[in-house]
Amino acid sequence: MGSILFLHGCAPSMKMAAVASRDQKIGSQETITSQKKHFVSLAPYTELNVAKDKTLFMLAVKNCGQEPINISYANISVLFEDDARKEAPIKINLQAFDDFMKDIKKEHTNTEKKHVESALNNIIYKLEEASTSSSSSSSSSSSSSSSSSSSSTSSIVQDEVEEMVDDLRFDINTMRANNQLLREALPEFVMKPGTQTIMPGNTYSGVVVCETQDMNSKIQGKFNIAVLVEKETHKFTFKHSINK
Repeated sequence: MGSILFLHGCAPSMKMAAVASRDQKIGSQETITSQKKHFVSLAPYTELNVAKDKTLFMLAVKNCGQEPINISYANISVLFEDDARKEAPIKINLQAFDDFMKDIKKEHTNTEKKHVESALNNIIYKLEEASTSSSSSSSSSSSSSSSSSSSSTSSIVQDEVEEMVDDLRFDINTMRANNQLLREALPEFVMKPGTQTIMPGNTYSGVVVCETQDMNSKIQGKFNIAVLVEKETHKFTFKHSINK
C-alpha cells in the first residue's frame, strides 16, 4: 500500500529569530521569556503541518500573584514592520478558534481533492498507455503469440491499476483518520475562545493564530507582539528574515 505525508510548510528559506530586550531571556526554539510580576513566554510555533499560510506563536502565562488573572485575545496585539517600507506597522489580526477550525477543514478538503484528482489522472494515463500498446500489438501481428502477449500485458496492467486504486483508497482513509485526530487534538493546545482565568501559581498556555495568509511568505521584517497581563505589558519581537 502507498503512504503519504502532507507538509505544506512556509518557504524553507525563511526563519523567525527572537530579539530579546535587556530584561528578557531567549531559550530554546527562539522562546522569549519575560518576567515581571507575572511570567510570560512566547515562541514561534512550527510543529503544526497545516495552516502554514498563518503565523503561529505558543504563549504561556504564569500567574505569580495572589489573585486570579484573565487572559484572552483581547490582551494580545500583533504588529508587523516591513523592512522594505518606511510606513506605519501593519496590524495583524488574530483568528478566532472556530474560524481556524473551519480553515483547517477547508484545507483538508482541498488537499484530499487534489490528491484524488492526481491519482485518477495517473490511473487514466496507465489505462490509455495500455490501450495504445495493445492496439499497436494487434495491428503489427495477428499471431497467437501476439495475442497471448497482449493478454498477458492486459492482465499486468489490470493488476497495476487495481493496486493504484487500493493505494488511493488507503491514502484517503489515512488522510481522513489523521484529520480527525488533528481536529480532536487542536482544542487542547490552540488558544481557546473567550476569557481564560488563571489561578495563582497556575500557568495557561495556548497557540495564538495570526492571520498572515495575505502576506508574502518571503517578506522580511519584525513581528512586534504585546501581551497585557493584569496591568503590565510584556513586549516581544521576532525578526522574520531570509535564512542565510
